[in-house]
Amino acid sequence: MMTLDHYFDQLHDLIYQITSSKQGWENFAKQLLQLLNVSYVHIQAIDFRYQVVSFSNGLGPLPLENYANAELAYLRLPIESDPRWGQFLETDRQGWYQCHSHVSEEFVQQSELYQKILLPIQCRYVATHTLIRTENVCVFWSVSTSEQRLPLQDHELKFLDQLTPHLQNVIAKQGQHFEFSADHIVGYGLIDKLVQPIILLNLAGQVVHCNHAARQFLQTYEYLKMENQKLVFNSPQQQQFLQYLYDIENAFRYDQSRVDELQEQHVYFEFNTHQKISIKISVLASDKENSFFGIRPLVMLKFYPSNAKLDIQLSEQELSLFYQLSKREVEICQLFVNGLRFQDIAQSTNTTLSTVRTYFKKIFLKTNCTSQTELMKLLIGMSL
Repeated sequence: MMTLDHYFDQLHDLIYQITSSKQGWENFAKQLLQLLNVSYVHIQAIDFRYQVVSFSNGLGPLPLENYANAELAYLRLPIESDPRWGQFLETDRQGWYQCHSHVSEEFVQQSELYQKILLPIQCRYVATHTLIRTENVCVFWSVSTSEQRLPLQDHELKFLDQLTPHLQNVIAKQGQHFEFSADHIVGYGLIDKLVQPIILLNLAGQVVHCNHAARQFLQTYEYLKMENQKLVFNSPQQQQFLQYLYDIENAFRYDQSRVDELQEQHVYFEFNTHQKISIKISVLASDKENSFFGIRPLVMLKFYPSNAKLDIQLSEQELSLFYQLSKREVEICQLFVNGLRFQDIAQSTNTTLSTVRTYFKKIFLKTNCTSQTELMKLLIGMSL
């Protein structure tokens, strides 16, 4: 019978294919699942600034929907609800952490985390090893096993020790993907200069960045606050808003066919007869980020009170000179950059929705933009 070392070269080569495509990680994980007869192979990251999982991608032998439901539920749990974090994240801990060293069977039987999320996908035991640890983030990989399989044995951990340095090399090259950061977003530097209230949010509902206009805006709404780094709505609006974030993450991670549909959303909240608000939710992820497995993108929220005026002014002369836009196309852009929906633009310009869509196709061609997000960034940049 061949030993585990016999498969080292094959797994080594698969590791260095991980960054080339989503299939790279999948091919590596599948091989390891089969070789070790385990339940789940997983890479995660914790962003220490927000105390939340900022990156997650795992693979197991069960149908995808089993893991989708479990992971989406897990990503919304606070870190403190999982007793394994405290032990694993000890700064002086070395090597592999194995949960059975301190998670008792009594706890497992009483824990919703285990009973509703982990055990249904056969993840009773976990062995976890750090890949990257900085002041802001910890990236780690885990191998989980079932109750029947029992924890990994010493000779299996020693084999994984041989693979870990190579996995560390690969992951280190993608370090920017593992923490929530607005710095890589095109046009990020413009946000603080705009009079438009804008908040950047992660999909856990935590505020990553809030411009001055948004801070002033929030002070006028008693039903909408920023508390403990989170954007908080008055119930039941809170659940409605979190559902939007849940739908975005579900599509981004497990149903790419819906990403375009959810890329730009306009939501409307009426707190009472005097306080109404419209929010435009845009997913901020480049094509490169879309192709990278496991990332949790940021979303940009642009706020519009019910009596909002057009605050962002575009130059007809510049748009005509640089992009050959017609007067009507400039008008369309002016309304769009101020957050009006296609239906609102049609009503404002006394045209049909179909006509507005036709205008946008022409505008995309002339400006060399491929999405509403790209066009919005271009127009914001020209408004300064």
